[in-house]
Amino acid sequence: MADALGRATAPFLLVGGTADKLWDGDIARRLSPQVLEVEGADHGMYVPGPLTESIAVLSQVVVAVEEFLDAIGWPS
Repeated sequence: MADALGRATAPFLLVGGTADKLWDGDIARRLSPQVLEVEGADHGMYVPGPLTESIAVLSQVVVAVEEFLDAIGWPS
C-alpha cells in the first residue's frame, strides 16, 4: 500500500496509532505532510483506559479530517 500511496498525485491524510501493528509512522510522514499519529491507539483508534479516552481520540481524528479538507480547499 505504501508504494501506491507514494505514486498518488492528490493530497491525502494518514491517520494511525502507535499500538497498531500495521502502522508505520516513519513511512506515513515520508508519504504525506498530513499525518495524525495517536500515541497508544490501536487499529480501531482505541486507547487503553476509560472509553472517554478513545472518544477523545476519535474527536482528534474528526478535527484532523476537517483541517485537512480546509487545507486542500474541499469542497470548492
